[in-house]
Amino acid sequence: MEFAVHGDFRLRCTIQPIFRHEDGRLTPIAADAQVVPYREGRSVTVTEFLAEVADEDRAIVGRVWAVLPLANVHNMGVEGIALLFRQDVNGEAPDLDDLGFMVRRLKGEGFEASQLICEIGGDENLACSLRALGMRVALGDHGAAQHDGDAVKRVMPDIVRLDRAAFERFCADASTGRLLRPVVSELKTLGADVLVEGIDSESRLEIALGAGVDLLQGDLLEPAKLVGSIFAEGPRETSQYRRGECVVVPLFG
Repeated sequence: MEFAVHGDFRLRCTIQPIFRHEDGRLTPIAADAQVVPYREGRSVTVTEFLAEVADEDRAIVGRVWAVLPLANVHNMGVEGIALLFRQDVNGEAPDLDDLGFMVRRLKGEGFEASQLICEIGGDENLACSLRALGMRVALGDHGAAQHDGDAVKRVMPDIVRLDRAAFERFCADASTGRLLRPVVSELKTLGADVLVEGIDSESRLEIALGAGVDLLQGDLLEPAKLVGSIFAEGPRETSQYRRGECVVVPLFG
């Protein structure tokens, strides 16, 4: 397994499957790769890690952070799926030379660039550069409950992601939950698949499915694990996660 070392820290990758919902079935179609700092055998926050990274080391750490998930594509534990990865730890644009090198290397190993999905902010020029490398593009929300429609139109992402914090806002109560469906519909009208993370309970699964969300990610479906861990492959029935252990209030009708 590929990892990096910086001082007392080890930078490792975790993988969490992303599922497409279709006809009552959930099929893993991608894996969300994240870099997690470890010190003395335990995971620490990114903030804690960065607090001990000297300013002059930030650039090289950011480059390593961006390409480490790509170095682990063959360790995902699920065959034939795409890899979703984020920008570097400093929140800056990834180094395109580094990404180009990794694309060429992976292509030689049988992993096509179209299987790589880079999540970015609203930088349309960066989106064009990534597509020129053959990658697909995801648009992150950076904690916003609702995406800027103009940014979606500029970037024209393949995927728009609502992170856990954004999705939790929609799950606050039934009234707020009803707002998710028109948001999802608008994003799909603009040509993007909608990914929601934070599917950690049966009720949240029901909210996402009721809103017509395309792609789902969360601990209820499959928790994140270090690369090299074994995941169940193939489609699964959505009904197996609807155990009826909680009362779900219908938000959409």
